[in-house]
Amino acid sequence: MNHSAENRKRLISITEGNLRNHHLYITGHHDFFPAECYGQSNAKKGIGHRLTLVVDGLAKPVETDIAAGAGNGRPRNFFRKRNWLTEFFRRHRLQEGDFVAIERLDSFTYRVYPFKNGGRKGNAGPSAKQVEQGELFSNAARSLVEENVPSAFGDTAFTKNRQEPLHRWVPWIAGFSATFVQEVLEAAGLGNPADVTVLDPFAGVGTTLVEGLKRGFNVVGFEINPYAALACEVKVSCVRQKLKPLGDALASLEDIVGQLSRGNVEPKSRPPDRFKSRIPFFSPPIQRDVLLLQDFIGAQKDPFVRKTLKLTLGAVMVTFSNYSYEPSLGTRSAAGKSLIESADVFHIFRDKLCEIEADISFFQQQLKRLKCKPRAAVYQQSYLQGAEVLAPGTVEVLVTSPPYLNNYHYVRNTRPQLHWLGLVDHNGGLKKLEQENFGQFWQTVRSGPPVKLAFSFPELERVLDAIRERNPERGVYGGSGWANYAATYFNDCARFFEVTRRVMKPGGLAVIVIGNNIVQGVHIETDRFLAQIAEVHGFRLERMHPVRSKRTGSSIVNSSVRAGVTKTPIQLYETAVELRLPK
Repeated sequence: MNHSAENRKRLISITEGNLRNHHLYITGHHDFFPAECYGQSNAKKGIGHRLTLVVDGLAKPVETDIAAGAGNGRPRNFFRKRNWLTEFFRRHRLQEGDFVAIERLDSFTYRVYPFKNGGRKGNAGPSAKQVEQGELFSNAARSLVEENVPSAFGDTAFTKNRQEPLHRWVPWIAGFSATFVQEVLEAAGLGNPADVTVLDPFAGVGTTLVEGLKRGFNVVGFEINPYAALACEVKVSCVRQKLKPLGDALASLEDIVGQLSRGNVEPKSRPPDRFKSRIPFFSPPIQRDVLLLQDFIGAQKDPFVRKTLKLTLGAVMVTFSNYSYEPSLGTRSAAGKSLIESADVFHIFRDKLCEIEADISFFQQQLKRLKCKPRAAVYQQSYLQGAEVLAPGTVEVLVTSPPYLNNYHYVRNTRPQLHWLGLVDHNGGLKKLEQENFGQFWQTVRSGPPVKLAFSFPELERVLDAIRERNPERGVYGGSGWANYAATYFNDCARFFEVTRRVMKPGGLAVIVIGNNIVQGVHIETDRFLAQIAEVHGFRLERMHPVRSKRTGSSIVNSSVRAGVTKTPIQLYETAVELRLPK
């Protein structure tokens, strides 16, 4: 089968006629469906091989074929069964000009889901010519062509996940794309999935874990941030959960939304005591609605439902707050945006919950095709401290992206979720997270005595010395503090490979996405240093895959981490470092 992007997925533009007559044109896409699925004009005369359409938002798949025209015998331009489209259009509030994606899962199984604006803000979606000609290429393929990047793997950007089931639940700046993980797992050439374990030591919101499960692999993840760990846990545990309790919770929410919105109900929940912000995080009417939602979440008896509702609130709460990610969390006013005085909190929450419910149903349908359900484990703790739970030599594949050497403060940037969802109950908990984070943070180590490398690496030592000499008049805000941070980071890199060598099977594959950095004006080839540290611990470097020639996030690029002047312009990039543990 041709695995090009346009042969896996097609986009169809919705017309006013589609909305009025409850059908979906497949004009120009008949080659996308197997010849066996085309039947006679009348079902009594004969139907084709049934297609299974897994439709986002519908509890059950749609079974249909494609009929022929009564007069000319040519295939008609829509599916024979069409009554499901009424609910599909209504559920997703689709309008004229929106796009619907039809994605091939196997020969006779397709997924149907809304593809509004291509999932990217400010993008009007594919042109009419692209849709007519079936020109649907991934961002990764396009960037490789335009920039001539000789890599076996595509773009790692997490933004590509914005329309992918499960991955789209929680925006996460530190994540990478599902398609990248897919490419790594496919290239690994693994055997029987039931005998394979895939590990992500920095699991984030679970991209690697979900993609591993979809292929039947057993998965293990470590994630120190309780909010991200919650996302991982809900995603990997939903496979074995019944959907009815979640559906009942959604239905009861629908019943009480009107009552809550009228403003005559006082919440029992209270804002978190320890959470402080420069300006009120929520405007008063929004805070009231959030507290009422917390009452609703607390009343749920099913543990999985409670966790799912918490995650739903965490996923949307910043969108109606007076803060925003730019990419670090800051006030909207500092970003030139107006404060949000009112918002339809209940409907925003409900829509996200509907999306999550639909994705879980879709995910469960996908995994029904597997001969046995894979095992999944998520540990909310540091990999460097908690990997002892893994038996030696049990991991075939490791796919991950550790924190970069850019001091992006994952803990502080999720403080709203950590406090409002009750995931930490005192400031000491946040401090512990900072101290156990990979590389810690500049704020944690800047004031201590000089940190030295715990291993011999003369070239890296010279780089650290160069950083330490920068801006001495600024004290810990100058080179001395940042050198401590960089040395701590690379010491943790060495510990990472020491731990990983123990848990990896001989011949196992490790793919680690990492970017270069500029600290106090000193360029650090973090990817190259990481690969050399890996070799010291017995890994063999297979290849350095350039996966992104540019890195986004101007507030990080221009932050004090990179204060100083470089002699030549430095391009920030990301590399997938491919390693093997020799047999």
